[in-house]
Amino acid sequence: MFKSGRLARRVRRKPGLVRDEAGASAVELALVFPVFIMIVLGIVEIGQALRTWNEVHNALGRAVRLMNLDASTTPDQITTAMRGYLTDVDAATLTVTATPVTVSGIEHIRISVGIPFEIILPFADISTMQINVDRTAPVLSATK
Repeated sequence: MFKSGRLARRVRRKPGLVRDEAGASAVELALVFPVFIMIVLGIVEIGQALRTWNEVHNALGRAVRLMNLDASTTPDQITTAMRGYLTDVDAATLTVTATPVTVSGIEHIRISVGIPFEIILPFADISTMQINVDRTAPVLSATK
């Protein structure tokens, strides 16, 4: 009835059931692989976003130190300084706002920095997210 070979042996071992499992792992891989790749690429993109946030945060810290050296530093000068500090980030899209605030009777300046970050993920609707870094620093009385 059956030719001798792999199918004949399977039928003899499992009488009444004809199962051919050849290719099952290829189907499983085809179903799981896209999800796995999206997870791995998502982890990489989140790492890149955190690196960008850290670089912008450090540049803002340097800009605040620059402002503390000279209280007459304008937001445009802070933006120019930050663009010089940011080497691995596209600083052309950087937005910097500086607003004076008073906290407990002490003059402070609140500097907010925003930069768009483009996310590259296949099969995802997310394309760009905004990375924002804020810092409130006292205006030192020695520089007034």
